[in-house]
Amino acid sequence: MSNKNSSRKSKWRLGALLPLGAALSGMAMAAEPIEEPTANEEQEIILKDVKVKANREKQANRFKAETSSTGSKTEMALRDIPQSVSVVKKELIQSQNAFSLRDALKNVSGLTIAAGEGGRTGDSITLRGFAASSDQYLDGVKDNGQYNRDTFFIERAEVLKGASSILFGRGATGGVINQVAKKPTGKTGITGGFTYGLYDFKRTSLDAESAYKDLSARLNFMYQDAGSFRDYNSTNRWGIAPSFALKLTPDTDLSLNLLHQEEEGVFDYGVPMYKGRPADVPINTFYGFADNRLMDTDVNVATVALTHRFNSDFSVKNSVRVGEYERKYLTHLFSGAATGSGLNATINRTQALRLNTQENVYNQTDFVFKKPLFGFNNTLMFGSEFGWEDYDFKSKNSFRANGTSTTFPISIFNPVSARSTARLASDFSGTLATDRLTHAQTYAGYVLDQFEITPEWKLLAGTRYDVFEAQQEDRLGVANFESSVDQWSPRGGIVWQPTKAQSYYFSYGKSFNPSAESLSLSANNTNLPPEQNHNYEIGAKLDFFNNRLSATAALFRLEKTNARTTSPLDPNLQILSGEQRTDGFELGLAGEILPKWDVSVTYAYLDSEVTKSNTTAVGSVSGQTKSFQGMNSTNVPEHSGVAWTSYRLTDNWEIGGGVFYATDRYADSVNEAVLPGYARLDAVVAYHQKHYDVQLNVFNLTDTVYYESGQQNSALPGTPVTGQLSVNFKY
Repeated sequence: MSNKNSSRKSKWRLGALLPLGAALSGMAMAAEPIEEPTANEEQEIILKDVKVKANREKQANRFKAETSSTGSKTEMALRDIPQSVSVVKKELIQSQNAFSLRDALKNVSGLTIAAGEGGRTGDSITLRGFAASSDQYLDGVKDNGQYNRDTFFIERAEVLKGASSILFGRGATGGVINQVAKKPTGKTGITGGFTYGLYDFKRTSLDAESAYKDLSARLNFMYQDAGSFRDYNSTNRWGIAPSFALKLTPDTDLSLNLLHQEEEGVFDYGVPMYKGRPADVPINTFYGFADNRLMDTDVNVATVALTHRFNSDFSVKNSVRVGEYERKYLTHLFSGAATGSGLNATINRTQALRLNTQENVYNQTDFVFKKPLFGFNNTLMFGSEFGWEDYDFKSKNSFRANGTSTTFPISIFNPVSARSTARLASDFSGTLATDRLTHAQTYAGYVLDQFEITPEWKLLAGTRYDVFEAQQEDRLGVANFESSVDQWSPRGGIVWQPTKAQSYYFSYGKSFNPSAESLSLSANNTNLPPEQNHNYEIGAKLDFFNNRLSATAALFRLEKTNARTTSPLDPNLQILSGEQRTDGFELGLAGEILPKWDVSVTYAYLDSEVTKSNTTAVGSVSGQTKSFQGMNSTNVPEHSGVAWTSYRLTDNWEIGGGVFYATDRYADSVNEAVLPGYARLDAVVAYHQKHYDVQLNVFNLTDTVYYESGQQNSALPGTPVTGQLSVNFKY
């Protein structure tokens, strides 16, 4: 690991917050002696003091969420949202030692981790069969930079499923992922922890907060240095997230939330595919260059929010977000299918030096008006959004094996991690393969209304109008492109709640995908209208055991009716004649089965298919040209789910564990490259005290070989059996 972090000048210098911690005290009461009454005196009976041994204060329902801020523009009860919403609370994240957002999101039904398709890096996600890499948000404001998100400053992660452009604008096809950051609570305290695990995993974190009069502050910090079961892999990451809240007046609040995160790691897509399956090699096998590994990330995000309540019925919130995301890395990809057979099999590699720098500025204004209408409860939400994004991307071919080729072959079953040579690029001098700058602007307004027809029936309906413009400047002089689209995105739903424990709903939502959705344009798509998506969903949300346990179910169809596909007249052009559809249903269970028994269970069945397409590709196994039409969507298992449980044996001892499950899924568009299904078992044992906890997590108990993600020519193995021991403190 390089020492760049020690020499790199931090963009933000953030001081510590004082004072931290609180003193705790106890008090004992002594009993007075009892006097015997006389015969003529009125008897006054004085009972002896009785010592009561109280159980530790019952912990709130740890895995079950009651509300969400992602399903609308205000905090709303989950039972009132006519759409499927998954909430991963911090207690579940802590139980699983899910230190990355990717690991936390494994608890969400219908969501799978992708491998950075389309040249994107960082957190790549598929949701209900559609890419959601650019549909990531932080406290409801776009956070689409390419980096690996950590959970050290996250209160919970919320996933709203289905087409949702009414709330979030472009994209939001399969849904959106919204991180809810930890914020000051006005309390004074400090928590922290240290974790050590196999493969030289080391991590420490701190969460401290305090308050003085009308100002409260909170500081979250994290440092992680970790090796890997993969040869020549390691990660060094640190982050700091201070937040402040100031009450300007009894009705006006101002908040400031900052995030700075840096990371040094390795770009690694794993092992090559051989005959349509991951090559049968040890999962630690590395196919890159031993001394030529680079993936540096620098992220800065600042959010200022001003909230004002005009009266008990009317409020406004204005949020301003500034984000800077920089990522410099050396790719290592397998180019083309494997050639040869047996021990003579080889596969070509390509390597490129890349730098992407992104700057975002967003302003969101949201009004909430709660006032009965015609004698019925009504909540009206309306507002606007303005945003600017600049995306600068450079790429340079890193090596040339024979002077002209940009590929470099390596043996699949007997690889040699060669040392780099002078032919490998280290900077962006000389000839670049790509050098472009993309500007994007968003202007939008929306209105959304929840109307209570009766206490049992509620309507939710609204629409949003977006104008999305993009201009791409090619510095190599190839071509410049412009794109401008405007789009209405309606949404409607009805909720029936015959009792407080039952909620049934039907909803419809629409979303759109412009050509420049991921801040990239090309000659074959610059003039295309946006793709259109429709989500139809019917579901139920039920509560049991006096609201301690909730169950959810959803049946849905999500369809893209005019997907981009290759023109049959000109293979260099795209047209909107394709269709893609996902039919599926989801089940969820979260809460307490018994007072000391917590569970979180999710399951999804997804039938995702390209129903119409003119695009073709050559199969990596058959060598034949095949159409995408009729093929299953990539990276979508038919069945998947997670079951996690935790049981308190005593006030101090806790045991738990679970299974992560997925069936086979295709890694290519013509369904010849397959990632095998798997079931991974994890376990946790924890010992709790008033001021500290000790927790042991064991991952992949059965040492199952499985693959988390993949592409047509590569597969990334999942972790083998490993463990982590954590010591956490709290004052």
